[in-house]
Amino acid sequence: MSSLTQELARLAAALEARDLPEAAIGWASRTFADTIACGLAGAGEDVVSRLAAVLPSGPGQARVWGAARRDHMLNAAQLNGVAAHALDFDDCHLVMDGHPSVSIVPALIALAEELDASGEDLLAAYVAGIEAELRLAALCNPAHADRGWHPTVTFGVIGSAIACGRLLRLDASRMTVAIAIAASQASGLRANSGTMTKPLHAGQANRNGLQAALLAAEGFTANPTALEHRFGFMAAFNGGPEADPASVLASWGEEFLLLTPGIAIKQYPCCAFIHSAIDAAGTLRQNIPGVEDIASVTVHLHRRRLRNIDRPEPRDGLDAKFSTQYLTARALAQPGVGFDDFEDTQIRDAAIARLAARVHLVPHDAEDLSYGRVEVTLADGRTLSAEDSVAMGRGPANPMTDIQFAAKFHDCAGRLLSHAGSARLLEALLDLSAQRSARALGALMERAPSTTTPEPRRPILQKV
Repeated sequence: MSSLTQELARLAAALEARDLPEAAIGWASRTFADTIACGLAGAGEDVVSRLAAVLPSGPGQARVWGAARRDHMLNAAQLNGVAAHALDFDDCHLVMDGHPSVSIVPALIALAEELDASGEDLLAAYVAGIEAELRLAALCNPAHADRGWHPTVTFGVIGSAIACGRLLRLDASRMTVAIAIAASQASGLRANSGTMTKPLHAGQANRNGLQAALLAAEGFTANPTALEHRFGFMAAFNGGPEADPASVLASWGEEFLLLTPGIAIKQYPCCAFIHSAIDAAGTLRQNIPGVEDIASVTVHLHRRRLRNIDRPEPRDGLDAKFSTQYLTARALAQPGVGFDDFEDTQIRDAAIARLAARVHLVPHDAEDLSYGRVEVTLADGRTLSAEDSVAMGRGPANPMTDIQFAAKFHDCAGRLLSHAGSARLLEALLDLSAQRSARALGALMERAPSTTTPEPRRPILQKV
C-alpha cells in the first residue's frame, strides 16, 4: 500500500449504501437514531447556551436543535455536536476508546439539510466515516488514548471529514485532502473529562470535519500522506502506528467494526467505563436491607479505566459522570442511574455522599477491560459480591430490546418533542435509507413553536 491516507480516501469515497449488508444497515440506523436522540436531550444544557452566546450566527438553513432558528451549517454542526455529547449518553466503542457517532452525525445532518440529501446517501456517508475512524483507532490505540488524547475528537474529526466528504461526493483525490486537513485539526485532552470542554471536543470534531470536507471541495491543498508522514498524524500523536496499516484496511467492505466488536448504545448517561460497576451494584441492591447497613464497598475495575474514573468527591454533575464512587453508591441506593442523578442538588445528597465515602477502588489487570466486580460488606459482617462485563454499553452481540431502545429514545427526544413527534422521528430514523429528503427528516427534529417568551441569551461577559 503506497499511502494509508490515499487508500483510506479511495475506499471511503467509493462506499455505496447498496454495498452494505442488512446487519450493518440495521445497526447503523439504530446508532444514528440514538445520536439524534442524545442531541435533542442535550440541546437545553448550559454548555450549549454558553457556546451559542459566543458564536456569531450566520446565514444558512441548518437547524440548531432546541432553538427556534436556522444557522450556518458549521455553527449548527458545532452546537448540535456539543448537545449530543453534553449528557455523555451517546454511543461508544471499545477499540476507539471513545464515542464514534457523536463526532459525525451532527455534521452530516447539517450538511444534508443544505444539500437536501437522501437517507440512503446519509447512511453511506455515516458508515464510511465510522469505519474510517474506527480503523484509524485500531492502528493507534491503546497508546493513543493512554497518552491523554481524547479519541472522540482526534479520530472523530477525521471520521467527520470523511463522512461529509462522502456526502459531498468528493473523489478520492479531494477526499485525501479532506483527511489531511482534518488531521491538522485533531486535538482534545482527556484531562478535560468531567468539564464542559469534553462535549466541546465533539463540537470541534463536527465543525472542523465538515469544514475540512468543504475546503477540499473548494480545491484546498494538503499533504496527501498526512496520516503516515514522518511528521504526520500517527507520528505526532503516537510515535508511529501500533499495527500494520494495510491489515486494518484489508477487510474494508467485508467486515464492519461498527458490528464487531460493535458500536455500543449506552444504558446510563455517564462514563461507560463504570457501567459494569453500576450493573453489579444493582444486582446486589435487592439483597441489601438498606444503605445504612453497608459498612464498606470495594469496586474492582481495570487499571487503565480507573485512571480517569477515580473521583471520590465530584464537583458537579459533569464531574459525577466520571465518579465510580458516586455512581456505585447511587446504584446501591436506587434502581439504575438517570438524568436527574446529575443535577447539582442530587450530587450534594448527604446520604449518597456518606455511602460514596465508603466506596474503595481496586485495580485489576484482567484481559477483559470491561470486567467489574463489586463487593459489599454489611454491618453484620456478611459479604456480598457481584460481577459484570458490559462492553461499553450494549452492542450488537448484547443489544437492548426494541422496547428498551424505544424507551431510551423517547426519554431523550421527549425533552424536546411530544411523544407523538418522538415516535414519528424514531420510525423515520430506523428506516433511514428509505428517507427521500434530509430537510423533511430535519423537520421532525424541530420542536413546535412555543407560546412563551424565550429566555434572553446570556451576555458573553456576564460574571459566573
